Amino acid sequence: MIVQILLSTYNGAKYLKPLMESLLAQDYPHVEILVRDDGSNDGTVDLLQQYAAAHTNIKVVPGESIGFAKSFFKLIEISSPTAGYIALCDQDDVWLRDKVSQAVKFLSHYTREIPALYYSRLEVVDENLKPLGYTKLPRKGLSFRNALVEGPEGAGCAILFNQAARHLLRTFPTRVYAHDWWIYLVVSGFGNIIYDKESRILYRQHASNVFGIPFGVLEKFRAKIHRFNTGQLQYQNAMDQAKEFMRIYGSSLPIEHKRTLERLLENRKRFWWDRLRYALSCEVYHQSTLEHLILKVLIALNRL
Repeated sequence: MIVQILLSTYNGAKYLKPLMESLLAQDYPHVEILVRDDGSNDGTVDLLQQYAAAHTNIKVVPGESIGFAKSFFKLIEISSPTAGYIALCDQDDVWLRDKVSQAVKFLSHYTREIPALYYSRLEVVDENLKPLGYTKLPRKGLSFRNALVEGPEGAGCAILFNQAARHLLRTFPTRVYAHDWWIYLVVSGFGNIIYDKESRILYRQHASNVFGIPFGVLEKFRAKIHRFNTGQLQYQNAMDQAKEFMRIYGSSLPIEHKRTLERLLENRKRFWWDRLRYALSCEVYHQSTLEHLILKVLIALNRL
């Protein structure tokens, strides 16, 4: 069964070769690599074309710059309808040799007719691949109620999903915060989420990351302050995304999930005592105790 890896690149020549070598070294025997370049001007496309010329399982699609999230959605749109599974890939990481085979092993326990999404914990490394630590485990579990307000930490580069999920995901949002969060939200609404506690990837953290993963109390505090100062509040992003999700999928959602989504979106219309009651029950949740508390306060104050 073929696994098609979707790779979006943009001025990534500096770290691209180690990634490509790790993809080609996978112990899973049936791997195809589909690359869309998002308008690079640093030699990325030349390097990709060299790999494509040397390996028949690599296809490169040059494109104009549309941003990382839209670039991944475009890749999903043109991905193979016959591949058994689809994997997403970032340009600067290094995959362990068994990443694909282990992901397929996890997903093989689930029926192909139901959307299923796998992702794993990440080992975070610096630009020279020196270990920094691991992403946090989702202690409260993964579910639609979590996906409505929070994306999984560092999940994009570890994602692998089946054809049923691919078919569902080919309806694209007009506005979305991050492609991996959207994928988590959509699949959790209709199917199964599988989390691997073992890391299968070296997530390279450097100055050019679109999103970094802060380590240590001080770094995490600075990251929260930065989000508030720049107005990039995850909570508001969650509400905007939930509205878009309702627009696209609301009529076909399982009734339990639809009611959960409706209660979240209708919060602004409630009287203050109803908002307080909803905030205290708070069926949607963050993994972090602090961020979950902030969420409750914002709901009660009608700030979402």
